[in-house]
Amino acid sequence: MLKKQAQVFLTLLFLMDLSLVWICWILAYYLRFSWIDWPESSSTPEMRQYLRASAVVVILASICFVKGKMYHPKRLSRFKAETRAILRSNAMLFVMLLGATFFYRKFSFSRVHSLYFLTLAVSSIFSFRLVVRLVLESLRKKGKNLRRILVIGSGHTALNFSHKIEENRSLGFKIVGFIAVQPEDSQLPTYEYLGNYAALPQVIEKYQVDQVYIALDSNQQSDLQEINHHLAEQVVDLNIVPDIFHTLNINPEILELDGLPIIALRQSPMDAWGRILKRSLDLVGGGLVTLMLLPMWIILPILIKLSSPGPIFYRQERMGLDGKKFKMIKFRSMRADAEQNSGAVWAVKNDNRTTALGQFMRKTSLDEFPQLFNVLSGSMSLVGPRPERPVFIEEFKSQIPNYMLRHKMKAGMTGWAQINGWRGNTSLEKRIECDIYYLTHWSILFDIKIGFLTFFKGFVHPNAY
Repeated sequence: MLKKQAQVFLTLLFLMDLSLVWICWILAYYLRFSWIDWPESSSTPEMRQYLRASAVVVILASICFVKGKMYHPKRLSRFKAETRAILRSNAMLFVMLLGATFFYRKFSFSRVHSLYFLTLAVSSIFSFRLVVRLVLESLRKKGKNLRRILVIGSGHTALNFSHKIEENRSLGFKIVGFIAVQPEDSQLPTYEYLGNYAALPQVIEKYQVDQVYIALDSNQQSDLQEINHHLAEQVVDLNIVPDIFHTLNINPEILELDGLPIIALRQSPMDAWGRILKRSLDLVGGGLVTLMLLPMWIILPILIKLSSPGPIFYRQERMGLDGKKFKMIKFRSMRADAEQNSGAVWAVKNDNRTTALGQFMRKTSLDEFPQLFNVLSGSMSLVGPRPERPVFIEEFKSQIPNYMLRHKMKAGMTGWAQINGWRGNTSLEKRIECDIYYLTHWSILFDIKIGFLTFFKGFVHPNAY
């Protein structure tokens, strides 16, 4: 019954989307040739030509919308994913329309009209889907349009899953209880124990279960065969929640290899558009800051040369994105032979290797600004985990869990750890916690926030030496 209802709902969505496409196609005609007429057209084509073409447009839209995955089940998907599907589908439609009008020579369709149509179609379908989602969320919060689900499992994975369900009540899921081998092993005290695996058929019938979620811990995976035996004759939707509770995952994604599902746990948190946006921010922001600091590029090199013998800049090997090494540039703040006898060591407070000018530059982070050239060249970013020297990384990676995960993002001049005070000779564990938090919560707005806070918390700090 529920599957039929879901299919009816998706069919109505499909028909409504196509209706909006047809309406937007007609409205675009009036906008282009009557209401706005910008840029001004030399003549007004007959409306009947666009009416005839509307049938083709609707057919192409139906193909693009289905291929663009606009009608996959929506209950578990976020609106962000739905928005991507809308943009992807309409982009496909726009390209197909341009191709069709290029080869159709009997009538010349306006390309400006196509742009109007694309804008109207995206905005109207987006608005419609948003209203539908808000209405459904409101109904579900009132106890309507709910799905009754049964959880198989009682450990960390089941507990984590139940917490996610409670935190997202707008999804419309109601947990009727849980199935496990032994009730005393349960970590789900707020839910009723409904029996062991053998009781599955009776429980599903008694509680009218719509969906079953298998949420077993990794040490319980051998129970799957028995569970599958008891569910073999049931028609409920079956879902598996993989045990990644103890695995630190970054940007998890379900991939497919010739029909074989693969769960990708540790990968860059940025998609293609994210990388483009972040690189654009680095180029624009890095370029502007470099120009703003023009007097510093003249004054500081002179002062460095006058304060001590040696080069103006200091290049040091660091590790960046995906473990690749690069030369990080800084203004020299120590004697030219600072590591001749000691080798690579941590800088400490009142380090006698530091020049008088160098102490001031380190306190105010002025020695860091040449890294803007690393940012512009692409080896670093404005925001990201601070890069470390390979010689230290060899030591840290075996001592600090998940240390190497910080290299799934391009190294940055500033970062979440730095503005929270974890810089210099401070806790490496706390720094890694901040880096992991940044990786798992990355967004372009988060980068902008960190960049803004750097002006107040990032430059001068008592741990900078």
